[in-house]
Amino acid sequence: MTTLSVIGLLIAYIKYAPLYPHQTYLSGWVLFAVMLFLTFFNLRKRIPFLRIGSTSFWLQLHVYVGVFSGVLFFVHIGWSWPEGNFHQLLAWCYVVVFMTGVLGLWISRRFPRMLTIAGYETPFERIPYARSSLREEAEALVLTGVDGQTSPVIAEFYSKTLGMFFTRPCNRWAHLRQSRAPQAAHVSQFDEVRRYAKKGEGEMLEKLGELVARKHLLDYQYSLQSALRLWLFAHIPLSYSLLIFSVLHIIIVYAFSGSSS
Repeated sequence: MTTLSVIGLLIAYIKYAPLYPHQTYLSGWVLFAVMLFLTFFNLRKRIPFLRIGSTSFWLQLHVYVGVFSGVLFFVHIGWSWPEGNFHQLLAWCYVVVFMTGVLGLWISRRFPRMLTIAGYETPFERIPYARSSLREEAEALVLTGVDGQTSPVIAEFYSKTLGMFFTRPCNRWAHLRQSRAPQAAHVSQFDEVRRYAKKGEGEMLEKLGELVARKHLLDYQYSLQSALRLWLFAHIPLSYSLLIFSVLHIIIVYAFSGSSS
């Protein structure tokens, strides 16, 4: 559907644009109307009485119209990069909004499925509490030790290697890249500590290793869920900035063109 719409627009432009003496004005107004419509998608989610139709329908329409706007943009600028600082700023603003939209579409369709497959799903607002609980459980395990006695080897290992790991989110970029290098590094470190562990400490290391594995899963949840939220903080404000710049662009064009066409 999107491809056919794009092809149809190109054919219509090639056929009818030469017949319209002010086709740049026409494509500009249509592009501005399309951007207003795309912004409406965010308003629909915020205003209850505007919730007409399913979210999936509006999202799909948002995607189609967004791609359609990309073609309109290049039609409007005549398939060449504009001159002048303001017009270049406006063009770059549109490109960034478009690209963040494409990125958002990709991560919004891919990340939720990846989070479900990974397991240990935790609501984003509950992640700090879950992380704090894991840290307390790990510290209690280390302090209890074996037969009520703290193990110097494991206590030192926790202090030097795992203390900060349980305190804050870690390995965000590795999780976004789907890299298991941080997990493999911890497995190697645990294997090294086992070489010096005494009788009875092996079981404690196994329990500690399970907590580390759960913390990795929690960090994975945090990394992907925060990415899902962060792209909106780029896409939505830039979309409103694009509308403001577009209004200024319209004012400048009509002010210096000397035409109301």
